[in-house]
Amino acid sequence: MLLLLLALTSGWNLSFPGSNDGFLEPRMFFQPDEDQFIYTKINDQVTLVKYGPVTFGVGLAMDTYMGTSSKESDIAFNVYGGHWNIRGFFGVDYKNMLFSLFTDHECFHNIDMADTSGQYMNNLKLGIANNVDVRMEEHSVFLPAGSVPEYQANIGFYRPSNATFQKGHIFDWSLHGTVNYALLSAREMVYGTILHSDLYFHLDGGSSSRHFGEIYGRHHSDVGDITIFFRHYLRDTQPIRPLSGETCFGMRFEW
Repeated sequence: MLLLLLALTSGWNLSFPGSNDGFLEPRMFFQPDEDQFIYTKINDQVTLVKYGPVTFGVGLAMDTYMGTSSKESDIAFNVYGGHWNIRGFFGVDYKNMLFSLFTDHECFHNIDMADTSGQYMNNLKLGIANNVDVRMEEHSVFLPAGSVPEYQANIGFYRPSNATFQKGHIFDWSLHGTVNYALLSAREMVYGTILHSDLYFHLDGGSSSRHFGEIYGRHHSDVGDITIFFRHYLRDTQPIRPLSGETCFGMRFEW
């Protein structure tokens, strides 16, 4: 009702696009063991309401894990520790930048066990991201997005702190950042690198982190992009599924 009243009293257009964007990302590790061989993530975000530069929506992400059998090296699906993330977001576009306020309900569940809620956490995040257009030409273009890379950064607070909202983790607050630098474009292909970092600050005053680098080649089309990438986890000391030193090969299907 409030959005409807604002739409009637301003020059902004109110719409309910129901549009979505996301990706499917399977990746295979080069040093498989019982805990890791093939991980797959699916992430989708739906924009429900758009009012001028203001957007509101919801998102859902899910991770699945496969390892290898210690006896015969067969692939084993890890049904324990399933990872889900449910999100609600509110964003404002301003001069090709997106300022956002969003909440994450992140949970790791134990399937078919007495305690199915292994870990769960709820946090409120403030974020900023820019929007960079990559030039797609018939000939090769170096730095097709210019000298400024695409980036996003956010800060999260794990609140409220009582057992209804938090269980089984040691995080107090966190910082997250991603830099995506498109280095070369040629026809429908874009080549570049990604650096991602997560910093976690613990309830006891300690800290941990996860950092990975990625090189990729992305094929662009009007219906979606297909990306092939190599990712290396430079350092990972956070307590949930640490991957320090691991390298993987993956494909990302974006829509």
